[in-house]
Amino acid sequence: MSEQAPIRSEPTTTNPILWGAYLGCSWTWCIGMFFPILLMRDFGWAGVVAFAIPNVLGAAAMGWVLRSREQSRSFVERHPTAVWWFSTITIGFHIFWIIWLTSFIQEALPMPDEYLFGAGAIAVAFTISSGRLIRGGKAPQLAMLLWIVSAAVLVALFVKPEAQPAVDALIQAPRTSSGVGWFVPVSIFGFLLCPYLDVTFHHARQNLTTKNSGRLGFTIGFCVFFAFMIVLTTQYSGVISGAMRGDGSLIAITTPWLAAGILVHILCQWIFTVRVHLDRMDMLRPHRLLGQRALFLVALGSGLAGFAVPNIAGYAGLSSGEIIYRGFMTFYGLVFPSYLLYRVIRSHSTDVPLQRWMMWLAIGVAMPMFWMGFIERQSIWLGPGMLVTVCGAFVLRGKSESTIQV
Repeated sequence: MSEQAPIRSEPTTTNPILWGAYLGCSWTWCIGMFFPILLMRDFGWAGVVAFAIPNVLGAAAMGWVLRSREQSRSFVERHPTAVWWFSTITIGFHIFWIIWLTSFIQEALPMPDEYLFGAGAIAVAFTISSGRLIRGGKAPQLAMLLWIVSAAVLVALFVKPEAQPAVDALIQAPRTSSGVGWFVPVSIFGFLLCPYLDVTFHHARQNLTTKNSGRLGFTIGFCVFFAFMIVLTTQYSGVISGAMRGDGSLIAITTPWLAAGILVHILCQWIFTVRVHLDRMDMLRPHRLLGQRALFLVALGSGLAGFAVPNIAGYAGLSSGEIIYRGFMTFYGLVFPSYLLYRVIRSHSTDVPLQRWMMWLAIGVAMPMFWMGFIERQSIWLGPGMLVTVCGAFVLRGKSESTIQV
């Protein structure tokens, strides 16, 4: 007897603004809420710009490239395993990150127990209600409510600029890396191609029924809603970075309600992203039982890593937690975009095994260069790493196709 997927209601809206909020919140996860902090520390504001512009424009472009809901469905039908693995790694990444984050976030956001328990109670209530609302087809409406809460936190940070001294200290601190220009090609490569493997993006595109509504939803979702989230991350970047360093330079947010608001923002955005990925994964899993086991193993391994890293020595000036975090980022800067480049953009009608072989060979050769660039923080190595990755796709024989096949 085959296993049946959980019963869900169809989405209750085709409003592009609501779906834009859904896109912005589903893409606000442990990259958008944390990676700009590392980039500000390493490169200053230039690092944030190098992250934000390709991220916003690359994600928004998907609504223009996929001109109809049928094209989105066709893409998912052609690449269900890759789409599923994107969500699986993303969920594992979230589990690792949130557990690691708990080891130092209370130093950045100290608050009395009643505020901490209150933030936790809100997160629990959101977990319960979000599951029901998402299954009931109201994920876009829930996302708009969540975005408004996050926007209120950002407004509070500007009205009461308690975090600004920490941001200023972070910007003025000596740089731990150089050569932000070498990071730019990796950022473009990852954020231009990764969105096509995000099942929540396809969910939105398939519910935006016309070409114009698709373009509008994705443009608003990323150029407005998600861009706003990146700005929010930069405003608490200093306190989080100081807590990570643990070197006595921490400037914490001591106003309890403001600290609780930032914590609620982080927890609820985390919950929403995990929820919508799990919801959509059940609709596309090619081999349900095998998929459940793989997801369980990835989640278990990620969780154990998150618990272990506070007790593991760092390397090259990075904590063990940040090293694993940057290791996860390799999927989004190298592995997943390489799949799009080799298996979609440069797809061939013949010699399919050679395509896979060449893709993994290029990834394997580029991986040590990415290690040098992101762990040893010798950014110049990212240049040859990207060169190997891209050039490998163009040594394949056969008739190539220069556009994304859907």
